[in-house]
Amino acid sequence: MAILSKIKEICNSAVPEYGFEFEHSKMMNVKADNASFPLIFFEEYTDGKITQQMGLKKAVMVELSFMRLCPMHNDAADREMLREQIESEAILPFIKKLQESQYFEPVKEFSCMPEPPRFDANAVSVMLRFWVTYRMCAQ
Repeated sequence: MAILSKIKEICNSAVPEYGFEFEHSKMMNVKADNASFPLIFFEEYTDGKITQQMGLKKAVMVELSFMRLCPMHNDAADREMLREQIESEAILPFIKKLQESQYFEPVKEFSCMPEPPRFDANAVSVMLRFWVTYRMCAQ
């Protein structure tokens, strides 16, 4: 299973108005300069495990950053309003589509947190972190 393509497909279905980029940490700042916002950044997953529960299963941690731009001279209230907008218009629809997708087992817990600007000084970002689990097929 290509996790990246499945997550991208779910993102495109849930929030088609958001662009999608795969994270390459050394070059994302260059990509962000040419990207159109709003945008979802897929962080390369670094943690995974294989278990044997009624067949082999693989679990991988996924991190998605949902981003919008705000005016340059913003304040905490402006950023908080944008975070709430991101959660309602993008994160909740994404979670619903992920749970309906049948690509992965149902996710029991999500971590959702604000992020400091990473690629653009006026970007407001909310990170969604979760584990996806799926059956591995023997070749």
